Amino acid sequence: MAGGMLTKQNDFLSFKYLNDVNDTVAGGVPVSGLPSGAPQPFSSQSIPGDRIVLDDATAAALSDPAIGTLFGGVYMYVGTLAAPTQAPVRGRIAFWRSNELPGGATQAYTCTSDANPTTAIPSYIAGVFINAVTSGNWGWIQVAGTASVAFDSALTASAQGIPVSAKVSASLASTADAGVALTITTLAFQLGVAIGSPISSTISSVIITRGTFCGRI
Repeated sequence: MAGGMLTKQNDFLSFKYLNDVNDTVAGGVPVSGLPSGAPQPFSSQSIPGDRIVLDDATAAALSDPAIGTLFGGVYMYVGTLAAPTQAPVRGRIAFWRSNELPGGATQAYTCTSDANPTTAIPSYIAGVFINAVTSGNWGWIQVAGTASVAFDSALTASAQGIPVSAKVSASLASTADAGVALTITTLAFQLGVAIGSPISSTISSVIITRGTFCGRI
């Protein structure tokens, strides 16, 4: 089961690379032959809400080069919404829905690539998708560290070190904006800061400074 202050002690990957995980069942391994009502053996598989911390070398080793390079940071195992408007793909922002926030009514750790609570108020940010996940399946998102983030087709500004936020009513769904002036309202949309100069309609590196908006340890 989950252990330690940030991560589970026994990690399980259903695929060779972290950014290939696209599980049809939570944990990737259906458990059979157990007595009726017996608990799942969590020590041998990942469950929604589990997090792992990777350094740069380990993240790179767990990266499928055909998809992209992962960097040091915190990653969380989550489910995805079965029928979103925007399918989860690499670099897009992952959002919670209000009833599925950690501590919410269901505590299901289910993310969607549709901006929540609305496209005009994209503040329920969970993290960033690291690969395409079939809607309704389970996979890993990045919640802290250096991440690859997709930017909208039009940006407020473009320079390294400027704030990066979820784009309000984005033209490209679930993408980011850069250089939006920080106010009490826009602070809720902040994801992190740009490492290089963000480019519109392109995936660029961002340091996620928002923190791990989740409850399970």
